[in-house]
Amino acid sequence: MKIGVEIQPILKDKTGVGWYTQKILKNFYNNDFNFEGYGFNFINRNNIKDSLENINFNIKINKLIPYSIYRRVWAYIPLTYNSLFNSKADIYHFFNYIVPPRIKGKVIVTVYDMVYKLHPETMDKRNFNRLDKELKRSVEKADKIITISKNSKKEIIKFLDVSEEKVEIVHPGIDIKLYNRDFNREEINKVREKYKLPEKYILYLGTLEPRKNISTIIKAYQNLLKKYDTNIYLVIAGKKGWMYKEIFKKVKDYGIEKKVIFTGYVDEEDKPLIYKMSKAFVFPSLYEGFGMPVLEAMSAGVPVITSNTSALPEVVGNAGLLVNPKSTKELTNAIIKVIEDRNSRNKMVQEGIRQSKKFSWKRSAEKLLQVYREVGDYEKSTYKWSVNR
Repeated sequence: MKIGVEIQPILKDKTGVGWYTQKILKNFYNNDFNFEGYGFNFINRNNIKDSLENINFNIKINKLIPYSIYRRVWAYIPLTYNSLFNSKADIYHFFNYIVPPRIKGKVIVTVYDMVYKLHPETMDKRNFNRLDKELKRSVEKADKIITISKNSKKEIIKFLDVSEEKVEIVHPGIDIKLYNRDFNREEINKVREKYKLPEKYILYLGTLEPRKNISTIIKAYQNLLKKYDTNIYLVIAGKKGWMYKEIFKKVKDYGIEKKVIFTGYVDEEDKPLIYKMSKAFVFPSLYEGFGMPVLEAMSAGVPVITSNTSALPEVVGNAGLLVNPKSTKELTNAIIKVIEDRNSRNKMVQEGIRQSKKFSWKRSAEKLLQVYREVGDYEKSTYKWSVNR
């Protein structure tokens, strides 16, 4: 049986969808299924070789016109995967919400969250319009929908009017050995210098966009500075997203530019140490389908403060402090507690490591292969599969 896999999310600067797709694909090892990956890359765009490393099946990449031209005319020549998927497969899996209209064969689509329904004000209008137009059609065409949390499954059933049986949960995992380890002095100095990190800091790591509620972090940190003569800085790490300039403006308006450090995009290999060196990880997002940065921070042994909304309580369990993301007071008090209360901080670290061990890319890949088996009507007696060990 041939499985056609969309690999587009991993062929650019990756955020949540891209890393989820790549980690799942790297954990596939299967002698009975014939996997083939499909994607496109713009001429003179980025080098994609590193993104495809350790993906153990055939990949087909189509070259398109230069991106500088495409972005000017995209509305007139909307990109379709139909022309890219030029090899027939028994099952197609699309990892980024949308299924092309004329794909033939059984279809699986991954839908990560319902943020466009619940918080449309936090999205770029173009992305909102695309999802609003295409997602309902995509899930109707799909034989199975994959999502990443119990909360997302509940919301998909509610907003897209699909049956519970049609939606399967495949959680993200964590490479805990990469995060929960000791680092030598040379590694520490290298990362600290690369991102201009201070000795002590509170950390946010994620895309700079309205949904992440970074303005509340900045306000809470300003409150902290009013109460304490502290040498703890605020580090805001991650790539610039939609409306990122408002975040920089907020820091300037509060007059705390010298205490707030923006690192820009963080390379994947540097993330474990950036987490580990922080005093606390603060993530009061308004909405998350899962909340991968929270899992990463717990794995690194860092106390986590996050929102009491969407899927975040499901990920954190009893390991973190949950706050109302719209309450600056609650967030400020939570930060103070982590800084001042050593016993609570140590307990959060231990509980966080224990909680993070519940999530494994190996188990996630096994679950997804099981879904392929069910959709493809494989007989249990003839089906053999495994994942990378």
